[in-house]
Amino acid sequence: MTNVAGGLARVGFRGAVWQGLALVGGKAIVLITTIVLARLLSPEQYGLVAAALVLMAYVETVADAGVAQALVYLPPSGVAARSALLVSVVLGTSLALLTFFSAPWIAGLFQLPDVGPLVQVLSIAVLATSLGAVPEALLRRDLLFRRLAVAPIIRALVTGVLSLVLAFAGYGAFSLAAGTAAGTVAYAATCWWLVRKGAPWQIWRVAKDALRANLKFGVPVAGSNLLARLIFDIDYVIIGVILGAQALGYYTLAFRLPEALIINVFFVLSTVLFPLYTQVQHQPERLRDGYLKGVRVQSLYGMTAGVGLAVLAPILVPLVFGGQWSESVIPLVFLALYAAARSLGAGANDVYKAIGRPGISITFSLIRLAVLVPVLLVAAQWGIIAVACAQMATALLFAVGMQTVAAKVIHIGPKAMLRAVLPAFACSIAVAGAGTIMFLQPYLGAPLTAALVFVTAIAAVYGVLRWGFPTLHNELLHLVRRRQNAPAD
Repeated sequence: MTNVAGGLARVGFRGAVWQGLALVGGKAIVLITTIVLARLLSPEQYGLVAAALVLMAYVETVADAGVAQALVYLPPSGVAARSALLVSVVLGTSLALLTFFSAPWIAGLFQLPDVGPLVQVLSIAVLATSLGAVPEALLRRDLLFRRLAVAPIIRALVTGVLSLVLAFAGYGAFSLAAGTAAGTVAYAATCWWLVRKGAPWQIWRVAKDALRANLKFGVPVAGSNLLARLIFDIDYVIIGVILGAQALGYYTLAFRLPEALIINVFFVLSTVLFPLYTQVQHQPERLRDGYLKGVRVQSLYGMTAGVGLAVLAPILVPLVFGGQWSESVIPLVFLALYAAARSLGAGANDVYKAIGRPGISITFSLIRLAVLVPVLLVAAQWGIIAVACAQMATALLFAVGMQTVAAKVIHIGPKAMLRAVLPAFACSIAVAGAGTIMFLQPYLGAPLTAALVFVTAIAAVYGVLRWGFPTLHNELLHLVRRRQNAPAD
């Protein structure tokens, strides 16, 4: 499938569109659910669920030993898919049981007894994640992004509906845990339904070579993903242990908007870009060109959205979540800038994996974790605002490092990389300026002020692209027009 009709850019854009539509639909449901739950649950209850979800995320990251990623990288074959599924079933079942029976110990770690039952409920999600990894990987490997787009929407619907029903019934923190577990089961079931004709059910028909190949690639990837997850969530663990459930609730809610609007977009793009980079791993020029385009688009979106969210934070938090969450405002400012900084390093891990060198990601993650943990432990002594500031600074430092190494391994010059991220910096400055100008005007109320800031920022970004970077402006328009004129998948 190397010579995909329409070229790498077109396939990537179409895949990103379908995954983006799924993201928008799913996250719109999640956002509505979060807004309602924020008004039904206390910060402490929200923090309890956050603590349980963080620990479950660590387990789910390695629940398939990375074999799903291996299926995308390795040449397609039935025996490889069956071998991957066997690994997922055995490891997922083992981890789910271990999680269930370890729940009391986990609750003791946080010194929060109420976390134990939540962890036991969420152990169902661990098993469902491992069982759904293989069919999801098969769909991504074959670039069937349009078909896969329905799964996250179904997950969000199931999670949202069940969480809200239980929350209104007075089940508190349990409502969100049960909804999350049910949504994960629904996602796995949907993925299996989507590949029903090619489902690799016969897991007894495996081969040692296929198992070895899956694990050889998958285990380092799983290790890299676990380290990335530790980096992504270690702030939750530190806040929960040192500052308690209430502080964790405020911090978690502050993270919800940058996570939903920015960071999750990068996760979606990663699921599209990794298989695309893999398709051209033996074509250096196409790989370099595709990677630079990916960096340009991801940094442009992440920087402008992050700065815009930071500008709007004082209005959005009380308007959307209610006045009881006012302590989340300043952390949101710095966490939005943290998400913007992360966007500068987006895509590096995908290219490391695509060229068969996931060990680079592991090395980076180990170094970052060694730096991040002591920095956050010190920052936590001054509260969640200091933790958010430390996250922002560390993210910026390592984004530069990751892109420097990525440029070196695929032979991209520093000038080319700087040109790729320059539009992002220019547009983010324009957004900050537009927001400042609007805030200097007479206050017209939260909804109208937020709308005016948003519209002004969009106009400023368009102006910068149109007259400052006309080539990028025309490329983006060209991609949109090609999508509109393209035949249905």
